[in-house]
Order: sequence, then C-alpha cells, then structure tokens
Amino acid sequence: MQFVCEIVPSNFLTPLRRVLARELAIQEHTQVEIARILGVSQPVVSSYLKSTDVGATMITSRPAFKKLVSELLMYIKKEIFTQIDIMELVCKVCQEFRIAGPLCDIHRKEASLEFPADCNICFPSADQTIVFGKKLSVTKELYGAAQQLINLEEKFGKLIPEIGCQFVYNVEDSTLQEDIASFPGRIVKVKGKGKIISPPEFGQSSTLALILSYFQIHGSLNRATISLKRTPANLTLLNQDKYIVYTKEADKNWNKTLESFSKEDITQIEIIADSGGVGFEPNLYLFGKNPLEIVKFLLTVLK
Repeated sequence: MQFVCEIVPSNFLTPLRRVLARELAIQEHTQVEIARILGVSQPVVSSYLKSTDVGATMITSRPAFKKLVSELLMYIKKEIFTQIDIMELVCKVCQEFRIAGPLCDIHRKEASLEFPADCNICFPSADQTIVFGKKLSVTKELYGAAQQLINLEEKFGKLIPEIGCQFVYNVEDSTLQEDIASFPGRIVKVKGKGKIISPPEFGQSSTLALILSYFQIHGSLNRATISLKRTPANLTLLNQDKYIVYTKEADKNWNKTLESFSKEDITQIEIIADSGGVGFEPNLYLFGKNPLEIVKFLLTVLK
C-alpha cells in the first residue's frame, strides 16, 4: 500500500532542495548557510552538491517547478518572505502536482494498482474545501490578533492571568466545540510580557469552547472570547459601559452557570466576570464578534 504523500519527498521535495542548493552555491552561499535556508544539515547539502543526478524529470522539467525555484530564490535573496510563506508556496505547487498532475502520474505507476481513469482520491470535495478555507482563515486571524496584543508588551502583560491567557475563535456558521480554535499552552507571561507558546489549533480549549459554543447555539453573534486576569483595576479598565454578568465560582460548574443566563443575557453579554474560588483563579471573559474586534477594544483602553 503506497499513498501519494509517500512519493512527494523523493520526487518533489528532494529535487527541489537539490536544485535550490546548487543555485545558492552558484551565488556563493556557504554550505552552512544553504543548510540553514533549506532546513537540512550541512552533510545533506554536501550530498546535494556532489550528486550526479542532475537530469530533468517529469517534475523538474515542468514550467511550474522552474517558476517555483525562481520565486524561492528571489524571496531568499531579498528576505521578503518568512519560512511559513515559503512553505505555503511550496505546498500550493505540490497540491497542483498531486491533483491530476505529474505526482499523480508517478503514483499511478509506482503503486501498481489499477486506478480508475476518473480517480479523485487527491481531490478535496467542495465541502472539504469550504471547511478548510474557513478554518485556515480562523487560525490566521486569531494568530494575527494575538500578535498585536503581544506587541503591547507590559501593557497586555498586566491582563494575563497567572495560569495564562486563552484566546479562542469559532468557525463561521458552526456551533461545534471542535470548530473552535485556541492556543495550546495558552498565551503566557514571561518577564511581564505576553508570549505565544504555540500557534492556534482546533479542539484545545475545553472551558472557553464550551462557553462560546453555548452562546452560538443560543443566538449570540460573538464568535470570539479572551480570558483576562480579574482584578479591581482590570475590571474598571474594561468596564466601558459593557454588558457584564457576574458569576459565583463558575469554573466549578460552567454548564449550570450557562443555563442560569437568560436569553437576553446571552445575546448581549460582552464580559463575564468570574468570581473564581478555591483552586480557581478569577477571570474576566471578554467577548467580540471576531478577534480583531476584541483587540481594537483592548488597544483603545490600553493606550
């Protein structure tokens, strides 16, 4: 059993790195520099440069492959793209090669299986494409918003709870907790400043996902919320004529607490002021239609 993903390293990624290594060597980059750029070890770069396997293949001879190499070399030279941007570009071309492209042809030959002429295993369905697009948009928007808060340094640091700050965002038109993105490990405070431990993922925040999902099911337009440290000063800072509800040790039984809210509460709540309790830090939960709405409000009160 051989999957199409298994042929990608040897037929696409390795040839791409090999070509890039040779081009960068021509530009007088050292092997150590090339290794850093390509994300491999120096001995691997040495093997690329010594390899006699320089003939064109059905992958490397493609105009799309040559265009990819040229674009990557330009980005590397000008340092105008991040590693993430480069990965997105490479993965886009890889997907094009997998879907009715040269990688598809290689897979058909190497797998030794009788694939039907209309095989669409690698084709994402229309529904999958829509869902993937929505989830990608959610994680990008959430991360960008969080980064703006991190840039506030100590100003935002004062709002971070001792256990860390959680920032979550729900996929549009979904009430499922598994469609809510959050930060694994939370946003923590290091030397008074916020620090993102890991990029957003889905299915990571149980408490805030429960709250946000419940609000969505019961008519709230808010798809994002952030947990902040509850102190008298922070409560005063955030209470800019906001619709606030106060809880009694809500962390111990959020289901019961949520059920106690009226329909009017749920559709209007902008802040939940959680009292906390023994073993539970009191928090403020600030809501917004999206992460940027929350960030814009915080930028205003923290300036």
